[in-house]
Amino acid sequence: MALVRPIVRNVFFSAALLSCICFSLVFPLSLQAQRQPGWEWQNPLPQGNTINAIKFSADKKSGWAVGTNGAILRSRNGGFSWEEQLSPVNITLYGLYVKDKARAVISGASGLILTTANGGRKWVARTTGTRDHLFCLTFAPEDPLHGWAAGSFGSIIATTDGGLTWKVQNTHTTAHLFSIAFRDAKTGIAVGARGTLLVTNNGGAEWKPHSGLSNVLLTGVAFASAKRAVVVGYQGTILNSDDDGVTWTPLNALVTTDLFSVFFTDETHGWASGDSGVVLTTGDGGTIWLPVNVRTSPKLTTVHFADESVGWAAGADGLVVRTDDGGLSWRRLTEGGREDLSHIFFLDNSHGWAVGSRGKILFTSSGGKNWTVRPSGTTNRLNSIQFIDQKSGVAVGDHGTILRSLNGGVTWAPVSVEATEDLFGVYFVSPERGWVVGARGVILHTEDTGQTWHVQRANTMSWLEDVSFTDQQHGVAVGSNGTILRTEDGGETWKRVDKN
Repeated sequence: MALVRPIVRNVFFSAALLSCICFSLVFPLSLQAQRQPGWEWQNPLPQGNTINAIKFSADKKSGWAVGTNGAILRSRNGGFSWEEQLSPVNITLYGLYVKDKARAVISGASGLILTTANGGRKWVARTTGTRDHLFCLTFAPEDPLHGWAAGSFGSIIATTDGGLTWKVQNTHTTAHLFSIAFRDAKTGIAVGARGTLLVTNNGGAEWKPHSGLSNVLLTGVAFASAKRAVVVGYQGTILNSDDDGVTWTPLNALVTTDLFSVFFTDETHGWASGDSGVVLTTGDGGTIWLPVNVRTSPKLTTVHFADESVGWAAGADGLVVRTDDGGLSWRRLTEGGREDLSHIFFLDNSHGWAVGSRGKILFTSSGGKNWTVRPSGTTNRLNSIQFIDQKSGVAVGDHGTILRSLNGGVTWAPVSVEATEDLFGVYFVSPERGWVVGARGVILHTEDTGQTWHVQRANTMSWLEDVSFTDQQHGVAVGSNGTILRTEDGGETWKRVDKN
Protein backbone atom coordinates (compact mmCIF):
# COMPACT_ATOMS: atom_id res chain seq x y z
CA MET A 1 0.00 0.00 0.00
CA ALA A 2 1.30 3.46 -0.89
CA LEU A 3 2.70 5.59 1.88
CA VAL A 4 0.91 8.74 2.97
CA ARG A 5 2.07 11.81 1.04
CA PRO A 6 3.52 14.71 3.04
CA ILE A 7 1.18 16.97 4.94
CA VAL A 8 1.86 20.61 4.14
CA ARG A 9 0.87 22.88 7.01
CA ASN A 10 0.54 26.66 7.25
CA VAL A 11 4.25 27.18 7.85
CA PHE A 12 6.01 30.50 7.29
CA PHE A 13 9.32 29.39 5.83
CA SER A 14 11.27 32.43 4.78
CA ALA A 15 12.70 30.95 1.64
CA ALA A 16 9.46 30.11 -0.09
CA LEU A 17 6.44 31.52 1.68
CA LEU A 18 7.53 35.03 2.54
CA SER A 19 8.38 37.70 0.04
CA CYS A 20 11.87 39.17 0.21
CA ILE A 21 12.22 41.45 3.21
CA CYS A 22 14.97 44.01 3.00
CA PHE A 23 16.07 47.11 4.83
CA SER A 24 16.25 49.84 2.20
CA LEU A 25 17.52 53.24 3.09
CA VAL A 26 16.02 54.94 0.05
CA PHE A 27 12.28 54.78 -0.62
CA PRO A 28 11.70 51.75 1.64
CA LEU A 29 8.07 51.31 0.67
CA SER A 30 6.07 48.60 2.41
CA LEU A 31 5.93 46.06 -0.39
CA GLN A 32 7.03 43.19 1.81
CA ALA A 33 4.98 40.18 2.72
CA GLN A 34 2.25 40.72 5.25
CA ARG A 35 1.16 38.10 7.73
CA GLN A 36 -2.31 36.93 6.80
CA PRO A 37 -4.98 35.65 9.19
CA GLY A 38 -4.39 31.98 10.00
CA TRP A 39 -0.64 32.18 9.39
CA GLU A 40 2.06 32.59 11.98
CA TRP A 41 5.85 32.80 11.92
CA GLN A 42 7.61 29.50 12.58
CA ASN A 43 11.06 30.27 11.19
CA PRO A 44 12.79 32.49 12.15
CA LEU A 45 11.37 32.95 15.66
CA PRO A 46 9.76 34.97 17.07
CA GLN A 47 9.41 36.54 13.60
CA GLY A 48 11.46 37.26 10.48
CA ASN A 49 10.73 40.86 9.57
CA THR A 50 13.79 43.10 9.43
CA ILE A 51 14.22 45.00 12.68
CA ASN A 52 14.99 48.67 12.11
CA ALA A 53 15.19 49.86 15.72
CA ILE A 54 15.66 48.31 19.15
CA LYS A 55 15.61 50.22 22.44
CA PHE A 56 15.43 49.38 26.15
CA SER A 57 14.49 51.42 29.19
CA ALA A 58 16.95 52.24 31.97
CA ASP A 59 16.02 49.08 33.87
CA LYS A 60 17.63 47.00 31.05
CA LYS A 61 14.60 44.71 31.04
CA SER A 62 11.74 46.53 29.31
CA GLY A 63 12.29 47.05 25.61
CA TRP A 64 10.79 47.10 22.16
CA ALA A 65 11.92 46.35 18.62
CA VAL A 66 10.16 47.54 15.46
CA GLY A 67 10.53 46.76 11.77
CA THR A 68 8.95 45.96 8.45
CA ASN A 69 5.29 45.06 7.99
CA GLY A 70 4.31 46.91 11.16
CA ALA A 71 6.28 44.50 13.34
CA ILE A 72 6.26 45.48 17.04
CA LEU A 73 8.05 43.18 19.49
CA ARG A 74 8.12 43.54 23.27
CA SER A 75 10.60 42.09 25.76
CA ARG A 76 10.26 42.20 29.54
CA ASN A 77 13.47 40.35 30.41
CA GLY A 78 16.28 42.12 28.62
CA GLY A 79 15.62 40.60 25.23
CA PHE A 80 15.93 36.95 26.19
CA SER A 81 12.36 36.39 25.03
CA TRP A 82 10.04 38.43 22.82
CA GLU A 83 6.32 38.66 22.22
CA GLU A 84 4.63 40.13 19.17
CA GLN A 85 2.31 43.00 20.02
CA LEU A 86 -0.80 43.83 18.05
CA SER A 87 0.21 46.48 15.54
CA PRO A 88 -2.42 48.87 14.18
CA VAL A 89 -0.55 49.13 10.85
CA ASN A 90 1.26 46.88 8.38
CA ILE A 91 3.61 49.52 6.99
CA THR A 92 7.30 49.73 7.82
CA LEU A 93 8.27 51.07 11.24
CA TYR A 94 11.67 52.75 11.51
CA GLY A 95 12.28 54.80 14.64
CA LEU A 96 11.78 54.03 18.33
CA TYR A 97 12.01 55.85 21.65
CA VAL A 98 11.49 54.05 24.98
CA LYS A 99 10.83 56.17 28.04
CA ASP A 100 10.07 53.40 30.52
CA LYS A 101 8.24 50.07 30.72
CA ALA A 102 4.92 51.75 29.94
CA ARG A 103 5.69 54.59 27.52
CA ALA A 104 7.21 54.44 24.04
CA VAL A 105 7.01 56.23 20.68
CA ILE A 106 7.42 54.77 17.17
CA SER A 107 7.94 56.48 13.80
CA GLY A 108 7.20 54.89 10.45
CA ALA A 109 6.35 55.20 6.79
CA SER A 110 3.88 57.77 5.45
CA GLY A 111 4.33 60.17 8.36
CA LEU A 112 3.28 57.64 10.99
CA ILE A 113 3.80 58.26 14.70
CA LEU A 114 2.51 55.74 17.26
CA THR A 115 2.51 56.19 21.03
CA THR A 116 1.69 53.92 23.94
CA ALA A 117 1.22 54.67 27.63
CA ASN A 118 0.32 51.15 28.75
CA GLY A 119 3.25 49.00 27.72
CA GLY A 120 2.09 48.50 24.16
CA ARG A 121 -1.30 46.98 24.89
CA LYS A 122 -2.65 49.81 22.76
CA TRP A 123 -0.83 51.95 20.21
CA VAL A 124 -2.34 55.29 19.18
CA ALA A 125 -1.61 56.98 15.84
CA ARG A 126 -0.84 60.70 16.14
CA THR A 127 -1.39 63.49 13.62
CA THR A 128 1.97 64.65 12.25
CA GLY A 129 1.26 66.98 9.35
CA THR A 130 3.45 65.01 6.94
CA ARG A 131 3.16 62.00 4.67
CA ASP A 132 6.91 61.57 4.33
CA HIS A 133 8.54 58.42 5.67
CA LEU A 134 9.97 59.04 9.13
CA PHE A 135 13.18 56.99 9.21
CA CYS A 136 14.40 58.03 12.65
CA LEU A 137 13.22 59.31 16.01
CA THR A 138 14.93 60.85 19.03
CA PHE A 139 14.15 62.68 22.25
CA ALA A 140 16.38 65.06 24.18
CA PRO A 141 18.34 63.28 26.94
CA GLU A 142 16.57 63.43 30.30
CA ASP A 143 13.67 65.21 28.59
CA PRO A 144 10.77 62.97 27.53
CA LEU A 145 8.75 65.94 26.24
CA HIS A 146 11.01 67.29 23.47
CA GLY A 147 11.38 64.94 20.51
CA TRP A 148 12.07 64.94 16.78
CA ALA A 149 11.52 62.61 13.84
CA ALA A 150 13.22 62.92 10.45
CA GLY A 151 12.79 61.24 7.12
CA SER A 152 12.32 61.44 3.38
CA PHE A 153 12.71 64.65 1.38
CA GLY A 154 14.29 66.48 4.30
CA SER A 155 11.24 66.13 6.53
CA ILE A 156 11.66 66.89 10.25
CA ILE A 157 8.80 67.13 12.74
CA ALA A 158 9.02 68.05 16.43
CA THR A 159 7.00 67.53 19.60
CA THR A 160 7.06 69.35 22.94
CA ASP A 161 4.52 67.15 24.73
CA GLY A 162 6.04 63.69 24.57
CA GLY A 163 4.76 62.79 21.12
CA LEU A 164 1.08 63.63 21.44
CA THR A 165 1.24 66.51 18.95
CA TRP A 166 3.79 67.31 16.23
CA LYS A 167 4.77 70.32 14.13
CA VAL A 168 6.67 70.39 10.84
CA GLN A 169 10.07 72.10 10.85
CA ASN A 170 11.72 73.73 7.82
CA THR A 171 15.04 72.17 6.79
CA HIS A 172 15.50 73.74 3.33
CA THR A 173 16.63 70.40 1.91
CA THR A 174 15.02 67.60 -0.07
CA ALA A 175 17.65 65.02 0.88
CA HIS A 176 16.40 61.97 2.75
CA LEU A 177 17.39 62.12 6.42
CA PHE A 178 18.20 58.79 8.08
CA SER A 179 19.32 59.71 11.59
CA ILE A 180 18.83 62.51 14.08
CA ALA A 181 20.27 63.15 17.55
CA PHE A 182 20.03 65.92 20.15
CA ARG A 183 22.48 66.78 22.92
CA ASP A 184 19.77 68.69 24.78
CA ALA A 185 16.52 70.43 23.87
CA LYS A 186 18.40 72.96 21.71
CA THR A 187 21.40 71.39 19.95
CA GLY A 188 20.82 68.69 17.37
CA ILE A 189 22.24 67.10 14.22
CA ALA A 190 20.50 65.30 11.35
CA VAL A 191 22.26 63.32 8.60
CA GLY A 192 21.23 61.68 5.37
CA ALA A 193 21.70 61.15 1.65
CA ARG A 194 24.40 62.78 -0.48
CA GLY A 195 26.48 63.63 2.58
CA THR A 196 23.74 65.83 4.00
CA LEU A 197 24.44 67.08 7.53
CA LEU A 198 22.20 69.63 9.25
CA VAL A 199 22.85 71.38 12.57
CA THR A 200 20.47 73.30 14.84
CA ASN A 201 21.12 75.31 18.02
CA ASN A 202 17.53 76.31 18.70
CA GLY A 203 15.58 73.07 18.89
CA GLY A 204 15.04 72.87 15.16
CA ALA A 205 13.50 76.28 14.59
CA GLU A 206 16.38 76.72 12.16
CA TRP A 207 18.51 74.02 10.52
CA LYS A 208 21.83 74.94 8.92
CA PRO A 209 23.54 72.70 6.34
CA HIS A 210 27.19 71.78 6.71
CA SER A 211 29.13 71.96 3.45
CA GLY A 212 32.37 70.32 2.39
CA LEU A 213 31.51 66.69 3.14
CA SER A 214 31.64 63.93 0.54
CA ASN A 215 28.47 62.65 -1.11
CA VAL A 216 28.57 59.39 0.82
CA LEU A 217 25.28 58.35 2.41
CA LEU A 218 25.28 59.16 6.14
CA THR A 219 23.11 56.84 8.22
CA GLY A 220 23.76 57.39 11.93
CA VAL A 221 24.59 60.19 14.38
CA ALA A 222 25.07 60.26 18.16
CA PHE A 223 26.39 62.64 20.81
CA ALA A 224 29.23 61.14 22.83
CA SER A 225 29.64 64.12 25.16
CA ALA A 226 28.66 67.75 25.62
CA LYS A 227 30.80 68.70 22.63
CA ARG A 228 31.63 65.56 20.68
CA ALA A 229 29.32 64.15 18.00
CA VAL A 230 29.94 61.09 15.85
CA VAL A 231 28.46 60.31 12.43
CA VAL A 232 28.62 56.99 10.54
CA GLY A 233 27.70 56.07 6.98
CA TYR A 234 28.31 53.92 3.96
CA GLN A 235 31.76 52.62 3.00
CA GLY A 236 32.90 52.56 6.62
CA THR A 237 32.51 56.31 7.01
CA ILE A 238 33.06 57.71 10.54
CA LEU A 239 33.19 61.46 11.23
CA ASN A 240 33.96 63.21 14.53
CA SER A 241 33.15 66.74 15.63
CA ASP A 242 34.29 68.41 18.86
CA ASP A 243 32.57 71.75 18.33
CA ASP A 244 28.84 70.98 18.07
CA GLY A 245 29.09 70.08 14.39
CA VAL A 246 30.92 73.14 13.09
CA THR A 247 33.89 71.11 11.81
CA TRP A 248 34.22 67.40 11.09
CA THR A 249 37.19 65.03 10.98
CA PRO A 250 37.08 61.74 9.03
CA LEU A 251 38.45 58.70 10.90
CA ASN A 252 39.83 55.35 9.80
CA ALA A 253 37.24 52.72 10.69
CA LEU A 254 39.43 49.80 9.55
CA VAL A 255 36.43 48.54 7.55
CA THR A 256 34.81 49.55 4.27
CA THR A 257 31.48 47.98 5.20
CA ASP A 258 28.37 50.17 5.17
CA LEU A 259 27.57 51.33 8.70
CA PHE A 260 23.94 51.96 9.71
CA SER A 261 23.81 52.93 13.38
CA VAL A 262 25.94 54.43 16.16
CA PHE A 263 25.31 54.68 19.91
CA PHE A 264 27.20 56.05 22.93
CA THR A 265 26.49 55.35 26.60
CA ASP A 266 28.94 57.97 27.86
CA GLU A 267 31.75 60.16 26.56
CA THR A 268 34.06 57.15 26.24
CA HIS A 269 32.13 54.03 25.21
CA GLY A 270 30.46 53.73 21.81
CA TRP A 271 29.42 51.16 19.22
CA ALA A 272 28.50 51.16 15.53
CA SER A 273 26.72 48.41 13.58
CA GLY A 274 26.57 47.69 9.88
CA ASP A 275 26.30 45.32 6.98
CA SER A 276 27.36 41.65 7.16
CA GLY A 277 27.05 41.56 10.95
CA VAL A 278 29.75 44.18 11.52
CA VAL A 279 29.98 45.80 14.96
CA LEU A 280 32.68 48.34 15.85
CA THR A 281 33.52 49.54 19.35
CA THR A 282 35.43 52.49 20.75
CA GLY A 283 36.77 53.08 24.24
CA ASP A 284 38.16 56.57 23.72
CA GLY A 285 35.12 58.56 22.67
CA GLY A 286 35.22 57.62 19.01
CA THR A 287 38.78 58.34 17.92
CA ILE A 288 39.80 54.70 17.49
CA TRP A 289 37.30 52.03 16.40
CA LEU A 290 37.91 48.29 16.49
CA PRO A 291 35.75 45.47 15.07
CA VAL A 292 34.27 42.85 17.39
CA ASN A 293 33.15 39.37 16.37
CA VAL A 294 29.38 38.95 16.53
CA ARG A 295 29.55 35.68 14.56
CA THR A 296 26.59 36.51 12.35
CA SER A 297 26.21 37.55 8.72
CA PRO A 298 22.86 39.41 8.46
CA LYS A 299 23.10 43.17 8.42
CA LEU A 300 22.72 44.81 11.82
CA THR A 301 20.64 47.91 11.21
CA THR A 302 20.48 49.13 14.80
CA VAL A 303 22.56 49.04 17.99
CA HIS A 304 21.60 50.12 21.51
CA PHE A 305 23.37 49.91 24.88
CA ALA A 306 21.99 50.36 28.39
CA ASP A 307 25.44 50.92 29.88
CA GLU A 308 29.04 50.17 28.97
CA SER A 309 28.43 46.43 29.36
CA VAL A 310 24.87 45.50 28.34
CA GLY A 311 23.79 46.08 24.76
CA TRP A 312 21.76 44.77 21.85
CA ALA A 313 22.02 44.79 18.07
CA ALA A 314 19.31 43.79 15.61
CA GLY A 315 18.60 43.68 11.91
CA ALA A 316 17.77 41.47 8.96
CA ASP A 317 15.68 38.30 9.37
CA GLY A 318 14.48 39.49 12.78
CA LEU A 319 17.93 38.82 14.26
CA VAL A 320 18.55 40.09 17.81
CA VAL A 321 21.87 39.63 19.62
CA ARG A 322 22.91 40.69 23.12
CA THR A 323 26.21 41.36 24.86
CA ASP A 324 26.92 41.57 28.57
CA ASP A 325 30.61 42.44 28.32
CA GLY A 326 30.65 45.59 26.24
CA GLY A 327 30.60 43.79 22.91
CA LEU A 328 33.46 41.35 23.41
CA SER A 329 31.04 38.43 23.09
CA TRP A 330 27.47 38.20 21.79
CA ARG A 331 24.65 35.71 22.17
CA ARG A 332 21.82 35.22 19.70
CA LEU A 333 18.38 35.83 21.23
CA THR A 334 16.30 34.76 18.24
CA GLU A 335 16.01 31.33 16.67
CA GLY A 336 16.28 30.03 13.13
CA GLY A 337 17.54 31.81 10.08
CA ARG A 338 16.86 32.59 6.47
CA GLU A 339 18.70 29.85 4.67
CA ASP A 340 16.78 28.85 1.55
CA LEU A 341 14.48 25.93 2.31
CA SER A 342 13.62 23.69 -0.62
CA HIS A 343 11.13 21.15 0.67
CA ILE A 344 8.97 20.34 3.66
CA PHE A 345 7.57 16.92 4.60
CA PHE A 346 5.16 15.99 7.40
CA LEU A 347 4.71 12.36 8.36
CA ASP A 348 1.70 13.20 10.53
CA ASN A 349 0.22 16.23 12.26
CA SER A 350 3.23 16.56 14.56
CA HIS A 351 6.42 15.25 12.96
CA GLY A 352 7.92 17.17 10.08
CA TRP A 353 11.23 17.92 8.39
CA ALA A 354 12.49 20.66 6.08
CA VAL A 355 15.66 20.78 3.98
CA GLY A 356 17.54 23.50 2.14
CA SER A 357 20.81 25.22 1.33
CA ARG A 358 24.17 24.29 2.85
CA GLY A 359 22.84 20.92 3.99
CA LYS A 360 20.23 22.47 6.28
CA ILE A 361 17.82 20.03 7.94
CA LEU A 362 15.15 21.22 10.37
CA PHE A 363 12.89 18.99 12.49
CA THR A 364 9.66 19.62 14.38
CA SER A 365 7.68 17.36 16.68
CA SER A 366 5.13 20.04 17.55
CA GLY A 367 3.37 20.48 14.26
CA GLY A 368 5.73 23.26 13.26
CA LYS A 369 5.53 25.41 16.39
CA ASN A 370 9.18 24.75 17.21
CA TRP A 371 12.02 23.66 14.93
CA THR A 372 15.39 22.10 15.71
CA VAL A 373 18.42 22.04 13.44
CA ARG A 374 19.69 18.52 12.72
CA PRO A 375 23.30 18.03 11.53
CA SER A 376 23.35 16.55 8.04
CA GLY A 377 27.08 16.06 7.58
CA THR A 378 27.05 17.82 4.21
CA THR A 379 27.24 21.36 2.90
CA ASN A 380 25.57 20.43 -0.37
CA ARG A 381 22.13 21.86 -0.97
CA LEU A 382 19.35 19.43 -0.04
CA ASN A 383 16.31 19.52 -2.31
CA SER A 384 13.86 16.91 -1.03
CA ILE A 385 13.18 14.68 1.97
CA GLN A 386 10.79 11.85 2.82
CA PHE A 387 10.34 9.71 5.91
CA ILE A 388 8.98 6.19 5.62
CA ASP A 389 8.10 6.15 9.32
CA GLN A 390 9.26 8.07 12.40
CA LYS A 391 12.67 6.40 12.21
CA SER A 392 13.63 5.87 8.55
CA GLY A 393 14.11 8.79 6.18
CA VAL A 394 15.97 9.79 3.02
CA ALA A 395 17.11 13.24 1.89
CA VAL A 396 18.54 14.05 -1.55
CA GLY A 397 20.45 17.00 -2.92
CA ASP A 398 23.05 18.44 -5.23
CA HIS A 399 26.05 16.52 -6.64
CA GLY A 400 24.40 13.13 -6.23
CA THR A 401 23.86 13.56 -2.51
CA ILE A 402 21.69 10.93 -0.82
CA LEU A 403 21.48 10.86 2.98
CA ARG A 404 19.81 8.16 5.06
CA SER A 405 18.65 8.25 8.68
CA LEU A 406 17.49 5.38 10.87
CA ASN A 407 16.84 7.36 14.05
CA GLY A 408 14.26 9.94 13.08
CA GLY A 409 16.76 12.31 11.53
CA VAL A 410 18.93 12.76 14.61
CA THR A 411 21.93 11.63 12.56
CA TRP A 412 22.42 11.15 8.83
CA ALA A 413 24.78 8.95 6.82
CA PRO A 414 25.73 9.46 3.17
CA VAL A 415 24.86 6.73 0.67
CA SER A 416 27.22 6.05 -2.22
CA VAL A 417 25.53 6.17 -5.63
CA GLU A 418 26.69 6.11 -9.25
CA ALA A 419 25.08 9.45 -10.08
CA THR A 420 26.80 12.81 -9.61
CA GLU A 421 23.90 14.89 -10.91
CA ASP A 422 21.85 17.18 -8.70
CA LEU A 423 18.93 15.22 -7.24
CA PHE A 424 15.60 16.99 -6.78
CA GLY A 425 12.88 14.52 -5.80
CA VAL A 426 12.46 11.40 -3.68
CA TYR A 427 9.43 9.13 -3.20
CA PHE A 428 8.91 5.82 -1.38
CA VAL A 429 5.88 3.77 -2.36
CA SER A 430 6.62 1.21 0.38
CA PRO A 431 9.15 0.92 3.20
CA GLU A 432 11.54 -0.88 0.83
CA ARG A 433 10.93 0.58 -2.63
CA GLY A 434 11.73 4.15 -3.56
CA TRP A 435 12.83 6.39 -6.42
CA VAL A 436 14.97 9.50 -6.77
CA VAL A 437 15.03 11.84 -9.80
CA GLY A 438 17.35 14.64 -10.83
CA ALA A 439 19.29 16.52 -13.47
CA ARG A 440 19.92 15.17 -16.98
CA GLY A 441 17.10 12.69 -16.65
CA VAL A 442 18.68 10.63 -13.88
CA ILE A 443 16.38 8.17 -12.09
CA LEU A 444 17.60 6.00 -9.21
CA HIS A 445 15.72 3.09 -7.63
CA THR A 446 16.09 1.22 -4.32
CA GLU A 447 14.49 -1.97 -3.05
CA ASP A 448 16.22 -2.10 0.35
CA THR A 449 14.99 1.06 2.14
CA GLY A 450 17.64 3.22 0.52
CA GLN A 451 20.78 1.27 1.39
CA THR A 452 21.66 0.77 -2.29
CA TRP A 453 20.49 2.58 -5.43
CA HIS A 454 20.48 1.53 -9.08
CA VAL A 455 20.15 3.69 -12.19
CA GLN A 456 17.00 3.31 -14.29
CA ARG A 457 16.93 4.52 -17.90
CA ALA A 458 14.63 7.45 -18.57
CA ASN A 459 15.64 8.20 -22.19
CA THR A 460 15.61 11.94 -21.54
CA MET A 461 18.13 14.64 -20.68
CA SER A 462 15.53 16.90 -19.08
CA TRP A 463 15.90 17.98 -15.47
CA LEU A 464 13.47 15.81 -13.51
CA GLU A 465 12.11 17.76 -10.54
CA ASP A 466 9.76 15.30 -8.79
CA VAL A 467 8.46 11.75 -8.82
CA SER A 468 5.39 9.98 -7.41
CA PHE A 469 3.89 6.49 -7.50
CA THR A 470 0.31 5.32 -7.02
CA ASP A 471 1.41 1.74 -6.40
CA GLN A 472 4.57 -0.33 -6.88
CA GLN A 473 4.15 -0.43 -10.66
CA HIS A 474 2.63 2.89 -11.72
CA GLY A 475 4.53 6.15 -11.35
CA VAL A 476 5.10 9.57 -12.92
CA ALA A 477 8.17 11.83 -13.06
CA VAL A 478 7.98 15.47 -14.12
CA GLY A 479 10.60 18.04 -15.03
CA SER A 480 11.85 20.89 -17.19
CA ASN A 481 10.32 21.92 -20.51
CA GLY A 482 7.05 20.29 -19.54
CA THR A 483 8.57 16.82 -19.41
CA ILE A 484 6.24 14.10 -18.08
CA LEU A 485 7.42 10.50 -17.88
CA ARG A 486 5.26 7.51 -16.97
CA THR A 487 6.08 3.95 -15.95
CA GLU A 488 3.80 0.93 -15.65
CA ASP A 489 6.44 -1.61 -14.64
CA GLY A 490 8.01 -0.19 -11.49
CA GLY A 491 10.46 1.99 -13.38
CA GLU A 492 12.01 -0.66 -15.61
CA THR A 493 10.90 1.48 -18.54
CA TRP A 494 9.81 5.11 -18.68
CA LYS A 495 7.81 6.63 -21.53
CA ARG A 496 7.28 10.28 -22.35
CA VAL A 497 3.66 11.40 -22.09
CA ASP A 498 2.35 13.43 -25.02
CA LYS A 499 0.65 16.48 -23.50
CA ASN A 500 -1.39 17.02 -26.64
